[in-house]
Amino acid sequence: MLPVSRLIRMRPALAAGTAVLAGFLAGAAMAQAQPAAIDYSDVQADPALWRVSDADSDVYIFGTFHILPDTLDWQTGALMEAVDSAQTLYLEADVHSPEAQAQMQTLIPQYGLNPQGVTLSSMLDEETRELLAEVAPSVGAAPAALDPLRPWLAQLMLSVARIQQMGFNPAAGTEMQLIARVDGTDTEFGYFETAAEQIGFLAGIPEEVQVRGFAETLHELEDLPQEVDDMVRAWATGDVEALDQFVNGDMREDEPEVYEAVIVQRNRNWIPQIEAILEGEGTVFIAVGAGHLPGDEGVIELLRDEGYEVVRQ
Repeated sequence: MLPVSRLIRMRPALAAGTAVLAGFLAGAAMAQAQPAAIDYSDVQADPALWRVSDADSDVYIFGTFHILPDTLDWQTGALMEAVDSAQTLYLEADVHSPEAQAQMQTLIPQYGLNPQGVTLSSMLDEETRELLAEVAPSVGAAPAALDPLRPWLAQLMLSVARIQQMGFNPAAGTEMQLIARVDGTDTEFGYFETAAEQIGFLAGIPEEVQVRGFAETLHELEDLPQEVDDMVRAWATGDVEALDQFVNGDMREDEPEVYEAVIVQRNRNWIPQIEAILEGEGTVFIAVGAGHLPGDEGVIELLRDEGYEVVRQ
């Protein structure tokens, strides 16, 4: 399986960023076929949590999934104690304010729609167009409705719709649950990126890569539930090595330039911001896409490379 489709399909929508986009797409108007939900009530969740401290500050670092099933209880006592102790909750980007939602209404047409006279179907070969006509209705999508979209956005819309059929819900996603947890408290919010930056990471992928990824998604949409299930179970049970392989492994090996742009460079951008947080005082809870934390070029190891002692809790 090539990594391109996983990159554009699951990583942004679930575990590696673009939290704003995942929530926006999940709320998009698309008729949903009868969901075939997966029951996660049997999972004994203990997702990974790290802590880095100095004389006057504690920083917790937690990997998120932007869309999750309602049946998965991932909010352990230790994790929620860390959230409750924080004066500031740091997220990838603003996913909840009215201002952010209004901005998305502008950014999606700007970055996600084709130029006048260009359609999605015009970028596809005949075989892929036929496959689109066959597959799209299974997630409640009409091929003609996707025609105005650039391949990266059409791919995400199909994938998020399929994920929702599994019983996944953006309101059950990690960020939205954390936001609800601190709602009405004195907790402040901080953000590492803007919505425009997050969308730009995807929109900037070369068009030929986008088209290839879209075609692969059509071929693999039926198998998506198993792949997502593997990722979620690895995350929920704290199996960091397996999660890294599921989320980053193929992309890191076969598409290093994309991995560098969408994962590694963003991780590096966050390190000085985390260092600035540590220069302050108090307790901060950082929650970013789970795919950004593991591996030699993940946030945890990058902080250790800078001399910080990052301890798994």
